[in-house]
Amino acid sequence: KLKTPWKSIWTSMPFYALMVAHCGQNWGFWTLMTEMPSYMKQILEVDIKANGAMSALPYLAMYVLGFPFGFMSDYALKKKWVSTSGARKISNTIGYWGPAFALIGLSYVPGGNVTLAVVLLTAVVGLNAGQYTGYLLVHIDMAPNFAGTMMGITNTFANIISIISPLVAGLILQDETDPSQWRLVFYVSSAVYFATNLFFIIFGSCERQAWNELKESEESTEKKAEKVV
Repeated sequence: KLKTPWKSIWTSMPFYALMVAHCGQNWGFWTLMTEMPSYMKQILEVDIKANGAMSALPYLAMYVLGFPFGFMSDYALKKKWVSTSGARKISNTIGYWGPAFALIGLSYVPGGNVTLAVVLLTAVVGLNAGQYTGYLLVHIDMAPNFAGTMMGITNTFANIISIISPLVAGLILQDETDPSQWRLVFYVSSAVYFATNLFFIIFGSCERQAWNELKESEESTEKKAEKVV
């Protein structure tokens, strides 16, 4: 059994970049997940039956878009158009900065313009599919022997963020019928998407980390020594 290199993980900047990316995605995703029905009811004035269908549409788009993201990423890697790092960061950028810009656009949609708002909401959530071929795969790229451990850590912090983000939105939305308050909620989420992906681009890495193999090598050496004895 490999010994988890806790010190190496917790002192790894690429690991922190991965954690920041995971937290950023959860902030935007869960803000929309929890607040979208209220936005549709209070601002778009969509009735409850239509609200359910329209609220589900963006998540259906996210599911569907996961397939072309995967295909295009694999195809680009197979053709050697981009490096693994390039493929991951391009996917992640589409999945973060796409929603960031769409949220800014959504902030200025006139009340009652349901079609445009739903199109933008669908883009915001749907483009999150970029995470599937983005930061999520980097756990495996960096350290396949400890990908599960890293995912457990980053997911723990990201889930804490998924609790905090709706609370922040609730503090901002003192009056859910006020478009300016919704605009601030969207601005905050947009800023989080942009900043966390930028951090990931700068400090993230898809290179296999030395500590992924270190303990494995040590263990092999120890076993060989035992056999000699």
